[in-house]
Amino acid sequence: METRAVIGTAGHVDHGKTTLVRELTGIDTDRLDAEKARGISIELGFAWLPLGDARGGRAAIVDVPGHERFVRQMIAGAAGVDLVLLVVAADEGVMPQTREHLDICRLLGVRRGAVVLTKRDLVEPGFLELAQDDVREAVAGTFLEGAPIVTFAAGAPEDRARVAALVTELVGDAEDRGLLAARSGDRPFKLSVDRAFSMRGFGTVVTGTTGAGEIAVGDAVAVCSGAGEIAARVRGIELHGEAVARVGPGARAALNLAGIDHGEVHRGDVIATPGALRATSMIDATLTALGTLPGPLRDGARALLHVGTAQVEATVALLGAAALAPGATGWAQLRLAEPRVVLPGERFVLRGFDALPGHGKTIGGGRALAASQRRHKRQSAEAVALCAALDGEDVRAAARAGVALAGEGGVATSALGPALPFDGAAIALAVTGLVADGELAEGGGRLYEAAALARIEERAVAVLRGFHGERPAARGLREEELRTRIRASLPAELLAVVLARGVASGRFAWEGAGGGGTAAFVRLGSYQPRRSKDQDAATERVREALRRGGLTPPRVQDMPAELRLVPALVDEAVSFLVDDGVAIRVTRELVFDREALFALEARMRAHFAENELLDTATFKEITGASRKWVIPLSEHFDRVRLTVRVGDARRLRGPSPGREDVKDA
Repeated sequence: METRAVIGTAGHVDHGKTTLVRELTGIDTDRLDAEKARGISIELGFAWLPLGDARGGRAAIVDVPGHERFVRQMIAGAAGVDLVLLVVAADEGVMPQTREHLDICRLLGVRRGAVVLTKRDLVEPGFLELAQDDVREAVAGTFLEGAPIVTFAAGAPEDRARVAALVTELVGDAEDRGLLAARSGDRPFKLSVDRAFSMRGFGTVVTGTTGAGEIAVGDAVAVCSGAGEIAARVRGIELHGEAVARVGPGARAALNLAGIDHGEVHRGDVIATPGALRATSMIDATLTALGTLPGPLRDGARALLHVGTAQVEATVALLGAAALAPGATGWAQLRLAEPRVVLPGERFVLRGFDALPGHGKTIGGGRALAASQRRHKRQSAEAVALCAALDGEDVRAAARAGVALAGEGGVATSALGPALPFDGAAIALAVTGLVADGELAEGGGRLYEAAALARIEERAVAVLRGFHGERPAARGLREEELRTRIRASLPAELLAVVLARGVASGRFAWEGAGGGGTAAFVRLGSYQPRRSKDQDAATERVREALRRGGLTPPRVQDMPAELRLVPALVDEAVSFLVDDGVAIRVTRELVFDREALFALEARMRAHFAENELLDTATFKEITGASRKWVIPLSEHFDRVRLTVRVGDARRLRGPSPGREDVKDA
C-alpha cells in the first residue's frame, strides 16, 4: 500500500497525542515500560492510517514526545513530516511546548496541518469555545492560521471518524496544492536513523524517514557518522510491517542491515548511498531567527543544531551582518563541534541553552545549503553571493556556485549533484549548458571554473615566455617543471586540463613525445626553438664524442678541453641531445649515447636468459668498462626498473620498461 504522506503530532506533554494516534490507528505507540508507567511518551512512536478517499494508500504517523526534556526526540520525529496535527488539550489550552512545537514545525518547513482540540468531554461548551479562541490566537501568522480545528474525545467513534476524515482531506489537499515536503528519488539515498536495534533471526534493524533517493533489497549502503562510514548491505525493507523490495523518499521505513552490529548504529547517524554524503564540520545555510526572541541573534552565538535526527553543538557565524533581528532571515555558516552528515536542502532547528518565556529554547532554524570547504569571513561578499546562489531556484547559478565552492582543485563531476539541493537530472542539464557556454570546464572527470583555469593559463604563458627568452634554443619545459614554476602546490591534474585546453586553442604546443607524455615539452604555440650556428656545431661535436665513447664516454666537465669548446656550449649541447632523445643522462657527469645503452640492455637480457644474477665482475666484462662507468650504469638500470639489486649483484626485475622509459630516465 502506497504511503502518500508522513504526518506528525505536536503539542504539550499529556495533551493526548498518543491517545489520539491509538484511537485513529489501533496502534499503541508507547512501547517502553517507562512510558506506560509514567503515562507520557519518551521516545518516538510510529503508526499508519489507511486513507479513505478514492486514491487509497495510507499516511504514516509519527507520534512525538511533548515533554520539554524530550524536545530532541520531537525534532527528530518532526524532521521529514509533511503535515502536522497540533494537539491541544481543551482543559489546559495552549502551553509553552505547544508554541515551541509549532515554532519547530514552521522552521522545518511544514506548510499544512490542522489543530485537534482533545479532551473536549472534560470541559463545558463555553470553555471549549474559549480554548478554540486561544488556539486561533496562538496560530495567527503561522501556516496553521485558518486551518481546521476539530474537537476530539477518547472513546467517541464519531470524533475518531471526523479526525480520520480530516486527515484524508488534508493529505489530498496538500497533494493537489503541492504542499507536501519536496523529496526526490533522483538524489542520493538518505535515511536519518531515529532507532537502531537487533531482532532475533534478523540482526540489525534501523528505522527512520527516507529523505531522498531510493534503495532496494540487496543494495550496498553506508552507515555515516562523524567518525566515518561503515559499509553494510540491505537485507530487507519493511513499510508499516509489510516487506517490500524497494523504498523511495518520504516513507517511514525499517531497514534490516547485514554486515554491521546494531551497537555500531546510533540515532543521528545516516544511511546513505555509498560515497555520496560525507560528514562535515561546517555548513553554509539560510537562517531565520525566531520572531519571539527578546533580542537579535548575534554572530558567534552558540546553540544546539538539530538536523535530521542528529543533535550537535554549533557556533553561528553570520555572513554579511553582525546580528539577525527577531523574525529576520539571513546567511550563516554553522561550525559544528563534531562532524555530521547533511543533505543539501535539508531543514534544521537551532535551540539555545536558556528557555524563552512561553516558547522553550528554540531560537531559529533554516535550510542547509552545502558543506563548507573553508571558513568564511563575516563581510565576505563572495560567501553571501555563494549562499544566495545555492538558495535560489536557478540551477545554473547553483552549479556554478558549487564548483566555486570546491576551489581551484575543482569537483568530481559525479560529486557535484549530491553537493547541491537539486535533482541530479537538473544539475546535469545545467552543467552541460555551462560547459557549452564556456563558464565551466570539464577534464579528467572533474569540473572547474573557466575563470580559474584562465588565471592559471595566463601564469603558464608568462612562465614559458620568460623561459623562451632565457633559453631560445630549448624545446620548452617539461610539464612537471612548468607546474613547479607556476606554483609548487598546483595540482598536476589541474595543469593537465589547462594545457589540454591551451593546446586545443593553439596557445600551447607539445614538443617531443607529445600528448602529455612524460617525455614531452611544453612551449608556447607561437614559439619555435632557435639554435645558433655555434650551438648546432657544438651539439654535433658532442654527439660524435658520445658515439665514439660508447659505454665509456668522456665526462661532461672534461668535454670542453677535449673538444675545444667553451663550457656553456657543451652544457647546452648536452641538454639539446637529452631533450631530443639522442642521449641519456645517467648522472650529472655522465651522458651516454642512446643506442649504446639499448645495445647494452640487449646484452644484459641475453645474460639473464641463462643466468639469474649479474655480478659486478661479469657486468664489467659485458660493458668492457671500469668501475668509473659500471657503477653508475648499474644504478641507472635499477632506476629504470630493469634490474633490482640483490647484495652485490643484480637480477632481472621483470618485463622490459621499453625504449621510451629508458630514454626518459
